Amino acid sequence: MRSSRETNGFRTIAYVIITALLSSSSMLSGCNIDELVSEDKIPAVTGLDEVPGDGSKTSSGIQVIDVNGDVHESEVDVIEEGEAEDNGSGSLPETSLAQVAQNLAFSDEPNFAYTELTESGKTCYTEIYAILTDMLEKVEISSRDTDEIDRSFRAVMVDHPEIFYVKGYSIGKYMNGNMLKRIVFSGTYTMDKEVVEEKKKKVDAYVDEVLAGCPSGAGDYDKIKYVYEYLIKHNEYVPDAVNNQNILSVVEDGRTVCQGYTKAMQLILSKMGIFCTLVNGTACGTNGIPDPAQLADAKNSEWGGHVWNIVKCNGVYYNVDVTWGDAVITLMRDDGTLSQNVDVNYEFFLVDDATLDESHAPEPVVPMPSCNSMEDNYYRHEGLYFTDINSDQFYRAFESALSSDESVVYLKASSDDVYQKIKSHLFDEENIFKYLGRTNVRYVEFADRDMIMISL
Repeated sequence: MRSSRETNGFRTIAYVIITALLSSSSMLSGCNIDELVSEDKIPAVTGLDEVPGDGSKTSSGIQVIDVNGDVHESEVDVIEEGEAEDNGSGSLPETSLAQVAQNLAFSDEPNFAYTELTESGKTCYTEIYAILTDMLEKVEISSRDTDEIDRSFRAVMVDHPEIFYVKGYSIGKYMNGNMLKRIVFSGTYTMDKEVVEEKKKKVDAYVDEVLAGCPSGAGDYDKIKYVYEYLIKHNEYVPDAVNNQNILSVVEDGRTVCQGYTKAMQLILSKMGIFCTLVNGTACGTNGIPDPAQLADAKNSEWGGHVWNIVKCNGVYYNVDVTWGDAVITLMRDDGTLSQNVDVNYEFFLVDDATLDESHAPEPVVPMPSCNSMEDNYYRHEGLYFTDINSDQFYRAFESALSSDESVVYLKASSDDVYQKIKSHLFDEENIFKYLGRTNVRYVEFADRDMIMISL
């Protein structure tokens, strides 16, 4: 590999800056953080194949479009050989990563996105990871393929929620005429190293605190459910929350959006030894968060950017949407006053792709595992999934909820027909009073989801 100071043989050097920004506006609630710029979104750059031979300096504007659709102008500068070493913004690479990258290795889990890359993509991923973890700038990397660099960067961000201080990257292309000679990579950092180190300590302490509260001897299902409930009960969905694109919004403020929930879920479960990755995409709702009317007519509603998780429970992959689990349902008294709030919704806890696809559309960085099972879905696991009227199952469901001091119990029907039968059996025929042993019951119907929530 050539030294960064070796410039003999170059007639002119073109330095191309391409920046992919991850910041998002409050209007989009920040749910698209890892949906970065791809080369197919960048118009062809004019002038790169027509580098002047007279030593003159030229530049062409290129458009880089970030996740919000905002356009950021950058410049393509062709710099004379003699100017390259003295120009602060266009100078040659400062660091070679080859030796560092050779000493880095990744296991298959939890680095799932890494495993789905090509061999050259894995090398690029390794180099980018080293750059970002050491917060380096202008490091020459081995890849000359900007699509591969972009994909590898996004894979790093998918796999590593602990990299909370990066909002994007820039690359510099060094050209000899129309020949690409090298590419340098820089992370776009949101804070300096000293601050990052202090924040890391807070993140570690937060994770340790959550882990300490997990019941001893818990299996996969109980670990996942514990973290799911913990994040929902200790955080509030706030679209314009500070640091809402990373786990600091969870750790420091308890006010976050889908990025914060999802990355925190991933980091904590990974520490527990549970496979958990992040899925980019869109979902029903203006900001990827629907109101009841939108969810009832998801296909015809507005959709927005969103992220969620895929986890492995007892050897099987499932989708989990923590953000949608933090949907507060308010029960009302007959006089219209507030009765109680229900903080946790389990509708999208451990579900298969068929269930999720009705309201979510994945657009992942790499192919994701297929989720084809509902065996450990919340309703089935907890005995709350009904395929017909079953008095013994009703008794067990209510007794279990009451013995666990639950404030509500959810009953899920396998179809609309079963839902109607359950509703008639419990309320029209008044069997609910027999099961609960009292004569006053409040409940909420979710007919579009074949579900009834009963206050205990």
